[in-house]
Order: sequence, then C-alpha cells, then structure tokens
Amino acid sequence: MYSAAAICRSTHLPIPQEGRIITSDDVFGHLPDIRCINGGIDAAPAPPLDGAGQCAGLPGVLSEAGGRLPLHPKTRRSRAARYFGLPDKEISSGAVVMRWPAIYNKGSKIREEAHPVAKHLDKFTQPFRDSPIPFALAEILTNGSGEMVDLVCRFLNPAAAALLGLSPEEVQGRRLSQLGPERALEQLAPMQAVAFSGSSASFPYVTAGGQTLTVTCYQVMYGTVACLLDPRSGAGAQSGALPELLPGADLELNREGLRCLACSRQLCQLTQWSRRALLDRGGRAFSALVAPADWPALLQELLDAAREKRGVDHDFRLLRRDGGAVWVNLRAEILSTRQGATVFRGVFLDIDRLRREGQDLQAALSRRETALRDAETLLDRMPVGLCLLRRRPDGGVELLRANQVLSRLLGLSPAALARRLAEDPGSGLPTGEREELLAAAVRSRECGLPLRRACRVCLGGGRELCLSLHMSWVEQPDGSWLAYIACADISQEAAAQAEHQIRSRMYDLLLEHTSLLTLDYDPARDLAQIQRHSTSGRRTSRTVSGYLKSLLTASYLHPEDRRRLAGAVRRAITHPGTVSCTYRADYEDTGWRRYQVSWMSLFDEAGNVYRLLGKAEDVTGRRQARACLASARLDLTAGQTLDAKAASRHLLRTLFDRTAGACLQQMASALPEAEERARFQALFSPDALSDAFAEGVFQFSMDHWISTGKGGPSWVRIEAEMAENPDTLHLEVFFQLWDRSFRRLQSTLLDTLTRQDYELVLTADARSGACRAYGPSAGRLPENATCRSLAAWYFQQLPPSHQRTALRKALSLEAVLSQLEAVPSVELVLPAPEGAPYHLRCSPLEGMPGVLLVTCRRLPAGTPSPAP
Repeated sequence: MYSAAAICRSTHLPIPQEGRIITSDDVFGHLPDIRCINGGIDAAPAPPLDGAGQCAGLPGVLSEAGGRLPLHPKTRRSRAARYFGLPDKEISSGAVVMRWPAIYNKGSKIREEAHPVAKHLDKFTQPFRDSPIPFALAEILTNGSGEMVDLVCRFLNPAAAALLGLSPEEVQGRRLSQLGPERALEQLAPMQAVAFSGSSASFPYVTAGGQTLTVTCYQVMYGTVACLLDPRSGAGAQSGALPELLPGADLELNREGLRCLACSRQLCQLTQWSRRALLDRGGRAFSALVAPADWPALLQELLDAAREKRGVDHDFRLLRRDGGAVWVNLRAEILSTRQGATVFRGVFLDIDRLRREGQDLQAALSRRETALRDAETLLDRMPVGLCLLRRRPDGGVELLRANQVLSRLLGLSPAALARRLAEDPGSGLPTGEREELLAAAVRSRECGLPLRRACRVCLGGGRELCLSLHMSWVEQPDGSWLAYIACADISQEAAAQAEHQIRSRMYDLLLEHTSLLTLDYDPARDLAQIQRHSTSGRRTSRTVSGYLKSLLTASYLHPEDRRRLAGAVRRAITHPGTVSCTYRADYEDTGWRRYQVSWMSLFDEAGNVYRLLGKAEDVTGRRQARACLASARLDLTAGQTLDAKAASRHLLRTLFDRTAGACLQQMASALPEAEERARFQALFSPDALSDAFAEGVFQFSMDHWISTGKGGPSWVRIEAEMAENPDTLHLEVFFQLWDRSFRRLQSTLLDTLTRQDYELVLTADARSGACRAYGPSAGRLPENATCRSLAAWYFQQLPPSHQRTALRKALSLEAVLSQLEAVPSVELVLPAPEGAPYHLRCSPLEGMPGVLLVTCRRLPAGTPSPAP
C-alpha cells in the first residue's frame, strides 16, 4: 500500500495519526485533500474511469469495485512515483482512492490548470474585501463519511480579522487545527449542515480573546460557506486582533489550569516554536512553556490578578525550542470573565539581557556589600584606633568614620567622639604639646608628607595615655581635605623605654668600675666593632679590619694565648653555639690581666653564621681567688707536651710528662680513688678527646680529689679546652687545675646544716640583700627573694603591736650588719604566728666576703615568746 508515512517523509510533513487529514496544500500543493486510513491514503468520491478501466489522468492506476484503486502489477511504478513525487521503493501494492483533480497527461509531462473553485469564490469575496462588514469564507473538510473533521479558511476580510484577533495573511488557506486548539471546532459544528444542505444557520461563537460573536452562515458552494460575524451587544469591550509587532498571546485561566488560546508571530519567533507547535503545547497546558521553577509563582500571580480584577506584571523564564530559556516580562490585562474562566491578553517583553545584567549587577552589589562589611569588620577588629576626618573648605572639621578601638582608647562613645573632634580636634592634648602638634599637622598637610608622632592624651580623672599617631592628608576636588589617622596605645612601650633609659644609665654607672669589652664581629668581611669600658669609667670604641688575622700578631695579647683566642673565634664560626675561653691581655699598660670571653652566634635564614657577638670580662681577681695549681698544653695530633706549669715541683713531676699520652696517664694516676680514675680516663683519654672534638664538644670539666704532696689530697677542678692550631692544623688541648678545697668545705658545711632540723638555711648578699635557700625550704623561696621581702612577708603574719615595730628595726639588714662589726653573730628569738617561737642566727660565711649565713630553728614547745 502507498503509505502515509512515505508521503510525509517525502514532503517533510509530520506522520499523521489515524483519521487525520492531510491537505493537498500540505502534500503536493495542487492535489485535493487525502485521508490516512490504516497507513494508506483515502478520499471520496472516487474519480471516473475510462473504458479500459484506467483513470484518464493518473497513469498506472486501475479501478476496482468498492471505490478503491489498486496498483496494477504490470504498471510501471516509476510513472506513479513521478506523479506522486516519491522514489520507486516507496510505491507498494495497496489501494489509493482520491477526488480527482483537474490534472491530465500530455506526453511525459504533467501540468496543472487553475482550480475552477477559485474563480467562483472571487465573485463572493470581491464585495467584502474592503467592507466594514465582518465576512469570511470557509471550506468544510470531512472524513468521507460526512463528518466534519476540519475547516479551511478561504477568505477573511480585515473587519472579521479584527474581531477574531487574527491576521488575514496568516490564516488565508490555513486549517483551523493549525490556528488554534482542536476544541475550537466544536463551536463551529452548525457549519457542517449548512455546507452540504444549502440551508442557513446562526449560532454564537466565543473568540480566543473571550468576545462572544453571532455567526450567520450560508452556503455559497457545495462544501463552502460564507460567514457574517456580528458582536453581541453588551458582550464586553472590543478586543481586536493580537498586535503582530509584539510577542503577545491570549491566555485562559480556568479550573483546569492555564492554556494559550492565540499567539502572535513575534511570540513564535521569541520562543522559536511554530504557531502550531506553540498552540499544541500551550493550548493543553501553558506550564509546558514555562520553566518549572517559575511556574508556581506565575500561576499564583494570575490567580491573584483574576481574583482582584487587576492586571499582571510578572517576570518568568519562557522555554524555547532549543531547550534554553529566555526571561520575559508578562504585562497582561483581563479581556473577559465567563463561566469560571478568565481570559488575559498579555504581551511578553524580552528582558533576558536586562535580567541577566541585573543579576550580574546584583551579584556585583552583593560582592561590594560583602567587601564593605569585611572592611568594616577589619577596621573594628584591628588593634589600632582608626578614624577618617574631613576638613571643610571653611576650616570646620567633621568625623566621617571611626572604629570601635579608637572609642575604647579614648573612653568615649562614638557620638561623643564625633562631637569632640568637630568642636576641637586638639582636645585632650596637654597644653604644652597641643599647639606644637596642631602646627605639625598643618605642616604635614602643606608639605604632603605623613605625620608620625608620639603624643600624650589626658583621659580625665588623672589618667593619661601615650599614643603613637600616624596621619596622612588627601586633597579632594571640592577643596576639602581628608585626614587618615591611625592611633596605637604605646603606654607600655613608653614606660618600657623610660625604664630602658634608666637601666642603661645604671649599667653605665656600674661599668664605670668594671673592665669589660663588647665585640661585634662580621665573619664575611672579617670586621669587628670593639667597645672597651675601663675601670676609670672611660669608654673607647674602635673598628678592626682583618680582625681574625690580627689576633695572631696583636701585641696586647699574650703570645701564648693568641692562637687560643683565634681558635675560639673559628670554632664559634664553624661550630655555631656559645663558645667561651680565657686569655691574657694588656689593654691599658697595666700588665697582663686574665679575661674570660664568650661568643654567641647569630644565624641567617639559610642557617649560616652571619654575626658573632662577644663579651670579654676581666676575671683576674676571680682567678686569683680560685688559685690555679697547674696548667699544660698538649698536642694530641703529634702526641707531645708543648707546655706545662705547676705551683710546685711535686705537682709538675707528678702530673706531666714529655708525651701527651704519658701526661694524661700520669694525671689519671694522681687520682687516689679508682672510680674517679676510671671516669677521668674515659673523659680525657686521647681517643675520647679526638672523638669529642669531631662531635663539636670543645670544653670539659671534672671535680675530683688529687694528691698534691705534703699537704695530702685536695679537692680540685680540672678544666680542658680544645682548639685546632691554624698553622699546623694539629689538635691541641689546654689543661688547667684549680683548687676547690675551700668551695668544697663551704658546700659540705651547707649540706651539714641542711640535714639538721633547721626551718630555714640561706645565704644573703651583704650589699644587695639577695637570698639563696638550701635544704627543704629551697623550693618554697622565690628566686628573686631578698632580706627585705622576706622580712615584709614575716611581719604581715603578725598582728600590729609595739613588739612588731621593734623587731622590724632589729631585723633590717643595716641593723644586722652594724651589729656584726662588733660581734661574730647576731641571734634573735622571733614570735611565730602559731606555735613555738623561732631562733634566728646570722653570721658571716667564712671564706666568702660579703656573704651572710642565716639559719632559723623552731624552739621546743613550751618556750615562752619574747616579751613585748
């Protein structure tokens, strides 16, 4: 069978459903209407046949009883294919019946004559072309059984088009199913009887715009009717046709939802849908043309407008054929309201670009507001006071912005702060500094330079604040000036600076009686800055270029200690840390003095030493007090003893030998205790010293007993320093043996005292009063405790009395020192806040000038407290 699908594919039409009409205009442009039945094509009535049983105008088609014309098997299909405009493969056996057009064959060519119906219609339409009477011609299409299935508009004058809201050019020759919803055909059912019976009829018709018309129709030809349109009186305002220059539509809102009754060409262009497709989608449910997220709001707006009898102004996204969406603004007015349905006529304005630009602008404004909030938060959270002042051209001052920190600093509310700055910007400044600071601000504005100043501000109630002021000026086009001011509280820093100055002067005063050198050495440039404080209070500074090299030939250094000092400097550079060594020098032509120097390394970001800071102090007096018993210098690399000295010949023979190994062995043999000998050999053997130097350990010390000859064993400390000789690159070690017997005796004495039942055992410096505790009370005594603070704490525990006043004078450090000049010790009985009284004893500590030994013991229970 010749399929409807084949016709539709060849003519680029949609495949029709069962019973749908395919017009001649749609298929061939000149054939009459064809109806699809079971995939084939049917029409009525059948064309006449010639004597041979063949249609005169259709080659290759034979007749058959029942009105169907099957294709003859012997007929060439190519002729039928050319006639229908289809390929051969689309022609198959089947039945084709159609109303025969005025088409005939002449040779192999097919041509068309003008349809005679058009000439007959002209005589009916000519009088109404420019008439104000609304007039229309319509052709009725049936399904072959006499039932109307569609209606074709053959003529529509401008007056009728205005009533129907349509354009004549748009509907000419078009079917009703292509112009509106299929349900519109139900209202035109009376036209079927008029078209095929010749009678006339009159019936009401409601347009897509909601206007009710009276249609009077009569037959002009078989199957064709003429319609006179007449609006009913009182039916409502004249709606007119949809404006074609704007995207418009008529929308009906009823209980089933919202549907589109009519639309303009511009709306089709906006949505990229054809009019038929748009009406098919929107005629059933307009929600199919609206973005799902925007549909509830649009429906609610239309419901509210219908209930309140008002217009609609709403934005939503209209779906397009390509799957995208376009923002539109619906401006709609109510056309009519009937039977629970409200008809709106609306215009869809394309606001997509404006909407997206508005969204971008809104996003930019939101970002700007966020940035402003962040800036406000930043200003309020910064730990400095910030404010913005405006100096008007007339000289007045107003506060534009101030953060909360500034209000808290000055102890004023924001309103009070603004009022004070507007009245007098210099309020709160001391009288002596106010004029000078305001003049400096004027100079800063005139010169265009920022102002940095520390100033004092009076807060009231005797309180004073020290602020660091930073001020910058910016000129404005209107002649005014903006002043950006930042203030920070530097009261503590100012107090610390004052304390620093006091301490600096105190240190200068102390250094007047001290021989001290401070050194700042740059290893990269081999440059040293040396500052020397003499005992006479004189301070001298000098810069030494090539400092490290100059140490080997410096005349103020002892020849035996030059290499030692240079080696200590090299160790501080190559092995970072704190390095100390002793050397002899003569800086003031007073003879050789012994100095203790300590170096500290400073590192850069790469971990390299870029600076050495050193301090050299005269320790001659301390060294004499400690009594050096012996000293030696050993070359561990060559295994030789380079130098050896001792306080006695016995020590010299006992401790030292010609080789380094034998010298160390004799030192170990001089230790009387086997345990100490083993510890000495493990620490000071040649291998142990070499391994320690390789690991960066350069100094050692050990306290032990040693046999010194006739006097018996003595408690000594052996100290060793290692360095690499820069000339020979040999490893050398310097030994010194110090007498610590007296220190050992003092330590033993204090340990013995702490084991007894004393409540307190401490030593006190006679000049400063600084105390150091021993025994169980050491953990309870503060590190910075003094005689004065301990006495104050004790008297706070006693109630006020004459006895407490007398004891306060007797326990003062001055009173105790005064009594010790006449007696060997001072003893006092002190009342206790609770329990038995205390027995306090103060006496000088033997061997340590200027140090007092203080012991405190609780007396037995029942001992009466001293009388007041």
